[in-house]
Amino acid sequence: MPSEAETPPLTRAVFLDDDPDILAAAELVLTRQGFTLRTAQSPDEARALLESETPDVLLLDLNYRRGDTSGEAGLAFLQEQLNKTPHLPVVVVTGHSGMSIAIQAMRLGAQDFVVKPWNNERLVAALRAAIETPPRVPADLPPQDLNLERSERELIKAALSRHQFNISHAARDLGLTRAALYRRMEKHGL
Repeated sequence: MPSEAETPPLTRAVFLDDDPDILAAAELVLTRQGFTLRTAQSPDEARALLESETPDVLLLDLNYRRGDTSGEAGLAFLQEQLNKTPHLPVVVVTGHSGMSIAIQAMRLGAQDFVVKPWNNERLVAALRAAIETPPRVPADLPPQDLNLERSERELIKAALSRHQFNISHAARDLGLTRAALYRRMEKHGL
């Protein structure tokens, strides 16, 4: 039997999402994978948690009010947190906002995104990768290319590569139907 000194430390995560069912599902998955999960249902609750402890990763929904799909509140929270703790890995968990908002979150500094309803293995892999890969802390560089068309093309290429060009898996990862992914691939000449 391993002693306490040999037991690996649990990975600490904070998840901000207004849906208690989503938080409960994440807790079931992540605690089985060696995570300690603290949850918050509002940006104020999350701020209090993040001020009192230092997690290894932040999971972040982008909408906190029923019917809101703009992602504006989540993007503002993301920017605020990265200004305070630029080295905190962030994984965006989005359902309604879609890929363009996820792209904006990644441009702000989120390391990855997962689409609801998520694949458990993909969620855990995204969190572990975010923790293991240090976040890019933007230096004072000239403005980045903010062209959504090029960004969408790169995300599609990355998803296809990640899934060995399995269209069904890549589409699911991107939160698209196969038909929608084919249309976007054609649009981008992929």
